[in-house]
Amino acid sequence: MSEEIPTPWFNFWPEGVPKHIDYEEISLGDLLRKSAEKYPKSQALFFEGWRCTYEKLDLLVDQFATALLKIGVKKGDTIAIDLPNSPQFVIAYYATVRLGAIVNPIIPLHKFVEIAYQINDSKSKILIILDALYEGYLKGKDLSKMKTLKSIILTGITEYLPKIKAILGTALGKIPHMKKSAWPARVGNIDFYKFQELLQKGIPIDVPDVKINPKTDTATLIYTGGTTGIPKGVELTHYNLSVNAQQGIAWIEGQLPETKKYRGKGGVGCLIPFGHVFGISTGMNLGIANAYKLILFPSPPEKRSDVLKYLMKEQAMYIPAVPTLYNQINQDPDSKKYKGKLTSLIACLSGGAALPAEVKRTFEDLTGALIIEGYGASETSPIVTGGPFHRYKINSTGLPMPDTLIKIVDAEKGTKLLEICPKENCNECGEKEAEKYIGELCVNGPQVMKGYFNKPEDTANALRKDSQGRTWYYTTDIACIDREGYLHIKDRKRDMIKYKGHGVFPAEVENLMYQYEPIKEVGVIGVPHPEGPGETIKAVVSLKDEYKGKITEKDIQEWCKENMSPYKYPRIIEIIDELPKTLVGKILRRELRK
Repeated sequence: MSEEIPTPWFNFWPEGVPKHIDYEEISLGDLLRKSAEKYPKSQALFFEGWRCTYEKLDLLVDQFATALLKIGVKKGDTIAIDLPNSPQFVIAYYATVRLGAIVNPIIPLHKFVEIAYQINDSKSKILIILDALYEGYLKGKDLSKMKTLKSIILTGITEYLPKIKAILGTALGKIPHMKKSAWPARVGNIDFYKFQELLQKGIPIDVPDVKINPKTDTATLIYTGGTTGIPKGVELTHYNLSVNAQQGIAWIEGQLPETKKYRGKGGVGCLIPFGHVFGISTGMNLGIANAYKLILFPSPPEKRSDVLKYLMKEQAMYIPAVPTLYNQINQDPDSKKYKGKLTSLIACLSGGAALPAEVKRTFEDLTGALIIEGYGASETSPIVTGGPFHRYKINSTGLPMPDTLIKIVDAEKGTKLLEICPKENCNECGEKEAEKYIGELCVNGPQVMKGYFNKPEDTANALRKDSQGRTWYYTTDIACIDREGYLHIKDRKRDMIKYKGHGVFPAEVENLMYQYEPIKEVGVIGVPHPEGPGETIKAVVSLKDEYKGKITEKDIQEWCKENMSPYKYPRIIEIIDELPKTLVGKILRRELRK
């Protein structure tokens, strides 16, 4: 393969954005420390009325890090965090990385089987979990199945609510919680701790000076289906994540220089769950790096226009979100009353799915802010490309970040470098042209992961060096690059289903469904959603002989709803006698789609 990588994007590079950045090699714990030293009195967190300065947040992180140390956490240990966006998540995250330990975020929708898999695969030693999630998904389960787990730390959502709101919310049943009297002290061989008691245990503060190599030490294990659909831990180093935050800041401030005045006083709306790297990197880490106030949403308000109310009140300068949420805000009739009032909101990032032109236009008209669409992956921390704010192109995810190369190779073997599409909009290719320009997207840059945890074969398949020693991440996404260097994604992961902004991997759903005793075979596919755009999830199932005629499609769906996250279980079940398979017995999903 030729090693000369075309870079047409440099001919259309946004003015003010550096093509190369002299990155600060900093650990994530020091990223927070630096902002706290520079802006001690600036607000760091806003959570349902509760506020905290950078000086206070840094102190809480040190207290919690000290407490973790006292219960046996050391450098290299993995700590799972199963929390919504909350002060506890931020405190626990930075305390963990400050000790040189590794954060393993769990999406709060995950249920017992999913949590146990992630704990075991990551070898997590401690689980920090919301009491309501523990009660809903773990209480009464066989916790010994989480073989590496030594301790569980429980916390409640009311712990950082203003007192009156906590009392009223609990009394009216609006805040899910577990009675503290029911919090266990020990279950089997697992010790239980209370988050707030640990914070007190962390006084006096005694955080050791842990030597962290930002380029080689893993900070976060993000679980993704990767290229196979079986969840794998993506190892992101301190450098991967801090670099991606620095790239994002350069992209925004270079094109919108008026945003620079918000350092140490602006707000970022944290609507994307921190269980996703999208939320961690573009919300939390980027916000901390620029000493913004993190406006924490444990979930988007039921009345979507209330998002604008909080953004206006707390002077948010920037928000990352998914197209679905932008559209829901647009559709709420009460959103109109905020038109012309969001004077601080300047920049918005959209990711996770294609951003419809009408959604972009309507939201920008409503708020006065500019939205760009980006492309990323868990394996790339996640930002790879972003649309220029002043030269945006519909149906494109924009240009590569500074110091980032992208290329398109043949989808079969990945050994042939494909040509740049000579068209500007890249949507007019015929079948023969498509063969020349459309293939697998590969990414090279400082934000590319260290590898998959304990999965050397998967790592070798995903990360490949060229003759110049550059490491490329083979995304398995199908794309092309137009003559101006803009990236156009043609297909997400080949079998991945996009359901309401969530990426659902068929193999993972199938593996979970095989735990239901009556199922003999199952194939999961995405089918057109019956009520609008996008896809829904369908499972085609065959039953074991002894269950035929006894188990219905409704029975299967009820089991799936009980055992899988709300975004993951199949909405459509079809029982057939036998699934189509290859000669070696692999189920043919393409036949199921037909």
